[in-house]
Amino acid sequence: MKRAMSLTLAVVLLFTLTSATLAAPQQSGGILGNHVVRYGESLFCIARAYGVDPWAIARQNGIANANCLYVGTTLQIPNVPAYLPAGPVCTRQIGTTTPPPYTTCTCRSYHTVTYGETLSGIAVRYGVNMWTIANCNGIYNLNFIRAGSTLCIP
Repeated sequence: MKRAMSLTLAVVLLFTLTSATLAAPQQSGGILGNHVVRYGESLFCIARAYGVDPWAIARQNGIANANCLYVGTTLQIPNVPAYLPAGPVCTRQIGTTTPPPYTTCTCRSYHTVTYGETLSGIAVRYGVNMWTIANCNGIYNLNFIRAGSTLCIP
């Protein structure tokens, strides 16, 4: 009986310590500046532009749903560096501005999108990562490409 009680106490203590650690805020170096949301921008593309954690941006600005950003909203960008996987990168509004990544792509070939095609299917067909195709063509929503569009295939 004593063993069961001590085991239960240990589990409760471990859970309490773990949840406190997970809930602790990340160390921040202040605010980098403000970014005004433009049409087609997502939380992740904004985070990639500054190399910061998108969830830190959401916490800083009280964003409950990361998929709902409104054009014209001013976001404070916290200095919480993070490594993010490849994807669309928004134009920086704070500090030095760099040209969009798709302006530096070299097109190996071109593909005209037909009805029913997906970006992932096109990527497999040409043996190129779909994020690379999206970056080179300024595509922000990987699930939305128009039939008749001509894509640069790097």
